[in-house]
Amino acid sequence: MPCSRCRCFLLGSILLGSLPATAVKPLDPPGIRILPQRHSLTLQSGYIFSGTVKAVERVAPRANGSVAVMRITFHVDRGLRGTRTGQMLVIREWAGLWQAGERYRPGERVMLFLYPPSKLGLTSPVGGGAGRFPVDSGGRVIIEPRRVGRRTKMHVPGNIRMGPGEFLRTLRSAEEEWQ
Repeated sequence: MPCSRCRCFLLGSILLGSLPATAVKPLDPPGIRILPQRHSLTLQSGYIFSGTVKAVERVAPRANGSVAVMRITFHVDRGLRGTRTGQMLVIREWAGLWQAGERYRPGERVMLFLYPPSKLGLTSPVGGGAGRFPVDSGGRVIIEPRRVGRRTKMHVPGNIRMGPGEFLRTLRSAEEEWQ
């Protein structure tokens, strides 16, 4: 398990924004640099939870001018914000996201950082795919190497796994460093 400072570095580098190089903040050890995130997962989220997809259903538009939506039902395995552990949560996403590849499958386990529902009752992960993480069969969030250190010299040999609560605390700590 990486040390606390390494975890902050790794999580802080998950969602690298496309900011100019002048915004780079050095970290120890020397030579490792990350860019601040363009958006804060924790501050912009209305719902934060890890859960299991139970059902996925396409809902056709009901009236002229309305949009098709996907209704996704989750069992909340660990509620962290806006949800309770054990509840069934039903969200609605614009069906167009599904055409772009943002899909869920029944049985899939994920940790989600979702925007608060819009006036139309729709939501989506904060920052698109940035607000969605796979969860293993033991309930640990999987941080894949492709999501870490894209603009760093740090080599991450494999997936990093941590419990949802630990992941959220570590992510908040990394985000606070950049504020």
